Parts: sequence; C-alpha cells; structure tokens
Amino acid sequence: MHIPDGFLDLHICAITYLATIVFWVFAFRRARQVIDEKHIPLMATLTAMFFAAQMMNYPIIGGTTAHILGGPILAITLGPYAGLISMSIILLIQTFLFGDGGITTLGANVWNMGIVGVFIPYMVCLLILKIKSSKTALFIGVFLAALVGDVLAAIFAGLELGLSTLTFPYSVPIAVTAMGLHHFVIGVGEGIVSMAIISILLKVRPDLMEIPKIAPLWMGELRFTTKVG
Repeated sequence: MHIPDGFLDLHICAITYLATIVFWVFAFRRARQVIDEKHIPLMATLTAMFFAAQMMNYPIIGGTTAHILGGPILAITLGPYAGLISMSIILLIQTFLFGDGGITTLGANVWNMGIVGVFIPYMVCLLILKIKSSKTALFIGVFLAALVGDVLAAIFAGLELGLSTLTFPYSVPIAVTAMGLHHFVIGVGEGIVSMAIISILLKVRPDLMEIPKIAPLWMGELRFTTKVG
C-alpha cells in the first residue's frame, strides 16, 4: 500500500499532507497528556513488530504494494492517536532508510495506513462492544475492525492513485478494485492474526489491555477486561 514518489498528483500530495498534519497535532497533544511508562514498551514492541511485518509485501497495480498493516492492533491496544504515531514512525523509517514509499507521498501513506487504517478499526471495535459486551463480541469486533480497516485504507489509496490523472495510468475504478480486492484477502488474514494477538494478551498480560487508550475524548475507550465478561 506504500505509494512511491511520482505516483500522485501534487495537489493530492498537498491535501493529504495537510489532513495528516492536523491529525499529528492532535495526536501528539493527546499523547503528552496520557502516555506513561506502561505505554512505551508495548508501543515500541508493536511498532517494531509491524515494521518488520510490513516489509513482507508483494507488488500490485502500477508498482504499489499489498501487505499486512498492523493498524488495527495498534489502535485497539494503545488507542488510535498512539497507533497514528507508531505508524508514522514505521513509514518514516521505511521511506528514508529503505525507499519503501515516498517523501512527497508520505502524507498520503500516513493518511491511508496511519489514520484510516487505525481510526476505522478502533471505531468498528468500539461499536461492536457497545452493541454487545461479551468475549465473542470482542473477537468479532477485532476481526471486523481489521478487515474493514484494511479494505478502507486500500480504497483510499486506490482513490488517490486513480484521481492522479497526470501521473498514474489507471482510472479510479481499476485502482480501487485492485487495491480493495487484494486487501480484502489480506484483511481476512490480518483479522485472524489480530484475534490471536488479543487472545494472547488477555491470557498472558491482561494488565496491558487496561492501560488508558490514547484516543480522542469524544470516542471513548476500549476496556476489555472490565467490559467483557
């Protein structure tokens, strides 16, 4: 899903950079208020794990790539603002050290994977648990969060590519279909992996699931061990 330099028209690069900067401002402001010593090890571990996982990708339409995101687990365990910060670190390192993604397209890549791919899963999981608070609902919520988040992030990437008529050779329907189909399959896999990780954390380190989520106040928090019976 990493979009390289030269694949997006400049106005789309500018719009996505501006939108991403707004989220960065709110994310770092909220993180300064909430983050403590319990967040740091989990955030560092998950950031390193999904940095490595994203390096395993395969090429799809026009030179972009498909891969697992990691955004759903980052959002559900740490909160969407923390997930955005972690994903931004991953994408910065991949862009500047490995040439995976682009500098001009960094705003778009963070928007797709660090905002859409993080905030949507958090909201989906939160919604499912508000409808029904049970362990079964939790795992359904985690699976759907990963699947929906991956597909929507890919659709946004496809839209940005398809709308870049000066630099990308494929239309919106082709780009969106290609990105969406590949990441639907990946989303199913990411949903299963996400359920497994949450299951392990709840059994081995349930205290980590209790840490305050770094999220917008209006969204509310996911608190598994107190909400889920």
